[in-house]
Amino acid sequence: MSEKQQNKVSQDSSDTIGNQQSTPELSWRVHPIVENRIKTVLLLLFLSTILSIIYFSFQSVVVLFLSACLLIGPLYKYFLPYNYHCRIDTLTVSTCCSNTDRMWDSFRSSYVDKNGILLSPFAKPTRLENFRGIYVRFGKHPPEEIVNYIQTKISTELKDDSPK
Repeated sequence: MSEKQQNKVSQDSSDTIGNQQSTPELSWRVHPIVENRIKTVLLLLFLSTILSIIYFSFQSVVVLFLSACLLIGPLYKYFLPYNYHCRIDTLTVSTCCSNTDRMWDSFRSSYVDKNGILLSPFAKPTRLENFRGIYVRFGKHPPEEIVNYIQTKISTELKDDSPK
């Protein structure tokens, strides 16, 4: 390569690094039980009705406790707050029980819906996306800002990975 081409390549790579470093970090918290008061009241009414029917049917605290665990356990994503941190090179999703860090280059595609964005490690749609991907909820944070930020990160990583 000539000296001009080497300078241009080094300038292009420094511009890419500079753009990634100048991208601000984005953080927000989503707590569905607090944000959706009507749904929360209806859910609690439904659960208390079911649990009281179970208690009066079986007259056992042990059965009531097991039933409560089986009914409330799968709803942990609704009851626990989630913290999202979009950093320069990683996405961090944390809650009281877990912490997930994923590099932006591990995502190949994204799908936006009204409540959030699914980040998939697969380039094409597959049934495994729900299990291997990460669903990022918008909550009260402006969806446009989150979608633009994430799609910029994913498209930047895809450009960096493309063969030359």
